[in-house]
Amino acid sequence: MKQSDPPFPMKCLDKGIFFIYTLFMGKSIKKGTISLFCVLSVLISFTLGGDMQNLYTSVPDEIKGWAKLGEDEVYNRETLFDYMNGGAEVYLAFDFRCVFVRKYSGPGENEISLDIYDMGSSSEAFGIFSCDREDESIGIGQGSEFGPGLLRFWKDKYFVSVMAMGDEKQAETAMIELAKAVERIIPDEGTEPEMLHILPKKGLRKDKISYFHSVINLNNRFFIAGENILQLTDKTDCIFAEYSENNQDMGYLLVVRYETDKKAQTAFQFFLQAYMPEAAEKGEILSEDGQWTVSRLVGNTVRTVFEARDRDTALKILSEIKS
Repeated sequence: MKQSDPPFPMKCLDKGIFFIYTLFMGKSIKKGTISLFCVLSVLISFTLGGDMQNLYTSVPDEIKGWAKLGEDEVYNRETLFDYMNGGAEVYLAFDFRCVFVRKYSGPGENEISLDIYDMGSSSEAFGIFSCDREDESIGIGQGSEFGPGLLRFWKDKYFVSVMAMGDEKQAETAMIELAKAVERIIPDEGTEPEMLHILPKKGLRKDKISYFHSVINLNNRFFIAGENILQLTDKTDCIFAEYSENNQDMGYLLVVRYETDKKAQTAFQFFLQAYMPEAAEKGEILSEDGQWTVSRLVGNTVRTVFEARDRDTALKILSEIKS
């Protein structure tokens, strides 16, 4: 086996642990010393944990007449662009670790692709799931959706995608059963980001809450500007939520939490000057179509309501955010 092509799950190891692995691969191990198998077992257990070792080997090779196709593949932060050139940035903006990919072949030339993403934590798994919700829940994992040709769910630190290629209708049963099988082999549940608890409850659309860190995820969710005018980084935590009442939109709430009060203040001033320069002192502006944007600085957070139906609604949403 080539040193440049390590086996799964070694591809998921961080660089420090992987360096130790390569040292052992390049040297023979004498009898009477610890075996290579034992060394690798310790390294994998240290890096991935016991549950992680069993997860991928427990994925079924066959489901409802659909059989494993070809070799499994694994991509990490360094190689993800090889798998999804053009979409990798969305995952890399989170604490993505690696993704396990398995293909299944079914009737005709139809295929199913199973992707299991290790996002590093349950908050990050919720985050990547939450940024692109469009379809109805199917009750799998801790959050799910199922639409034409695509089933997505998250559980613990894993985000799972099951996608049909070909006859979507013919693949539906196998997709659902495969998702349920994967859900069963993830032993634990995780917690949602604690930041979600600050959101006002009245009017909140629970299926339209997103958690993320970077500007690429923000602009995919709600475009604000071509530049990073809120100075988001991998150290910022963001919540975006939609509010409605009696089927009428109330507005969109964005809360950004920075590392320090000073960074929040700097970002707040930059945002006001870039987004509403004529009303930067007040932090609120009425657009030509009669919608309000109101922004406030509170400690290390910048809190903004966009496209509110009136000023009072924006102020009410902001006032009900929990500290």
